[in-house]
Amino acid sequence: MKKRKKKQEQKPYGNVKPKNYRAIYEEKFYDILLQLRYPLMTVIFFTTLGVVMLMILNNKSDGKSVLNYFFHTIITFSTVGYTEGYEVDPEHLYVNRLFATIFIIVTIPFVYMYGLVKTVDVFVNSNIGEIYRFWRMYKAMEELTGHYIICHFNGITRELMKNLKKRNIKFVLVEPNPDLEKEIRDFGVEFYVIDEPHKRSVLLGVGIEKAKGLVTAFEENTQDIAVIVTARLIRPDRNEFLVFSTATTEGAADKMKLLGANEVIVPDVAIGRRITSFILHPPSPVLSGFLEKIAYGERTDIDIIEIKIGKNSKLIGKKLKDIGMRQETGATIVAIIRADGKMKIAPSGDTEIKEGDSLIILGHPKALRKAEEFFKRYMTEEVEEEQKEGEKVS
Repeated sequence: MKKRKKKQEQKPYGNVKPKNYRAIYEEKFYDILLQLRYPLMTVIFFTTLGVVMLMILNNKSDGKSVLNYFFHTIITFSTVGYTEGYEVDPEHLYVNRLFATIFIIVTIPFVYMYGLVKTVDVFVNSNIGEIYRFWRMYKAMEELTGHYIICHFNGITRELMKNLKKRNIKFVLVEPNPDLEKEIRDFGVEFYVIDEPHKRSVLLGVGIEKAKGLVTAFEENTQDIAVIVTARLIRPDRNEFLVFSTATTEGAADKMKLLGANEVIVPDVAIGRRITSFILHPPSPVLSGFLEKIAYGERTDIDIIEIKIGKNSKLIGKKLKDIGMRQETGATIVAIIRADGKMKIAPSGDTEIKEGDSLIILGHPKALRKAEEFFKRYMTEEVEEEQKEGEKVS
């Protein structure tokens, strides 16, 4: 019977291979080695020839003699100087020196002028240190998981990367303009590639399948749209992979959301609303700065998160004081947004949790991580119950 070949699972983005940036620099390193093959072969050939000829002339082939002849050959064509450096039979002394004279005349052009000089020239002018630096960077980049991909280097992404660095959140910058590479390096970006982010092979090459999200902030809407479409083609699930973008108009922002962006910011609108808030609520230097730093992630000692309550959660119907979240995690529920949009600020311990609630939780990043684990336990139990119910039905 003929074995049936299993059909390879077709990926939604086609059979596109990730661009291997590490392999590109490995190939450059191999190119350097190829340039050295003839110079090194020349040096090896004449070194071997010198040792063998001295063995024949002196009629000696023991290990000590071979080592002496090797030393003799090296100092001859390296122009260090001439001396046997070992005992030579008087009958072979003049023959050795005659051979050394001829050997110097023959080998200097080949070994020194071509072999050694060419070898040094290749190492000096090949930027081998730079090649190794990029190879090491891309090798480390391949190990990233849960990182963010940032497309384009400008004022917006500079501020974004600065804040991500404070939180020790890893990211890879993709910039299509090679003229900005020096600025990128001076800014201290750990991982970056100079390439077109709208290409599937590029996004796959920077680890989009293992990434947590993507941010695109080009000046042209068309470039952002191209990146969003490509990213969503590879990672269609909006909950598992987040896509954020900027847009020049609200109309463009709406289109980007339809194409797959989770959130789109229009800088002009955001700035206008921010200034309006200052006019309507005259800011306190301390309070406004405090809230702004929390909202924009500038503080590293305090943060805020949202937890959604699912329809089958075991927390539904329980009071806040009964679940013991604050005691266990150290985080505080500062507000509850009901399913109908109504907001309950500073809820008391007697406040009841309802289906569809969004819990706004404030606290130290470590406390918030504990809070996420606290609520995840109820989500896990909820999934297990659904699975058991499904097994009973089947």
